[in-house]
Amino acid sequence: MQRIIALATTIALLASCEDSPSGTTLPNVAPNVVGTNFTLVPTIAFTSTRDDPVANPFLAAEIYLMDADFTNPRRLTFNNDGDGFATLSPDGKKIVFDSNRLRGAGPLNTSDLFVMNTDGTQQTFLVHGGSPTWSPNSKNIAFHASASGTAPPLIGTPGAATTDSDIFLLNVDDALAGVGSRINITNNANAIDDDPDWSPDGTKIVFTSHSVNEPNHNNAVSAELYVMKADGTGTPTRLTFNGEEERAPAWSPDGMRIAYSCRIGGLDSEICILTFNPDGTTTIQQLTDNTVPDLTVSWSRDGQALLFQRPVSGQDQLFSMKADGSEAAVQQTTVPGRNLLAKLGILRVKSE
Repeated sequence: MQRIIALATTIALLASCEDSPSGTTLPNVAPNVVGTNFTLVPTIAFTSTRDDPVANPFLAAEIYLMDADFTNPRRLTFNNDGDGFATLSPDGKKIVFDSNRLRGAGPLNTSDLFVMNTDGTQQTFLVHGGSPTWSPNSKNIAFHASASGTAPPLIGTPGAATTDSDIFLLNVDDALAGVGSRINITNNANAIDDDPDWSPDGTKIVFTSHSVNEPNHNNAVSAELYVMKADGTGTPTRLTFNGEEERAPAWSPDGMRIAYSCRIGGLDSEICILTFNPDGTTTIQQLTDNTVPDLTVSWSRDGQALLFQRPVSGQDQLFSMKADGSEAAVQQTTVPGRNLLAKLGILRVKSE
């Protein structure tokens, strides 16, 4: 996601642990010093059922952090509900995430957004919606939500869009203070808009959109990538043109590429990258080619590697690969349960 601090020197990863086989391809980045008392440390936020691997994942998924070399996992949420899509704010101070804890009698994949401190304290409701992304200044989030506020999820996956889903903005401090409200920036009754991601320079938001008349929302062949101004003005620009589903776009740190899940040939999702060329054209490269879905891709801070989830024996695990596709993906989590919905970020840590 967004990076507003200059990148430090990349260092090789040599460590291995029970959660991280040797041979990892995801580069670590040395911490950035931000004054005398705090540093920003590369960190992965992810969802897992590792502490209750046989339970219903909609009731056992919890949020964890771990170091960028896939070591030192620590649990942040403790409940009998489903928590996911955790995203660290660019300043490393907060985490915004999805939860179904307020679902009442609603579907298990009902989605509300919460914010918490990076140690898991002060978990506070923000707004109804899902799949949040932070603005680079850590003040606002973009997310998808039901325009009416009452529509149910379209499909059964966590954080699924609703039948009237649009992209919204929310100022987090205002929401916590009980003032202000969400702002609808797509407001398109003819489309289902979801999966937003904020550009590193803060000026644009990429998202997916597909027709409300799509016959199969589990494989929405009309789902394409669009980019729009972050203030909601102007008309969104369409980036992909095909008869295959695109999902979960993620900007590279330099803003010149977008990684996403693509259904090549209508089969299982693969990882693709769209590159903005200097002449104004775009190029699409397919990085993976297998018979299982590759989902929720995220970039390393130097833009050289990708993190994503892939099922292994029916359980999602985390994988990394080089962003140029030059090497095969490397499995990074091997513990029982589902380990998924991971995003790389930075954690603000007090120095000793």
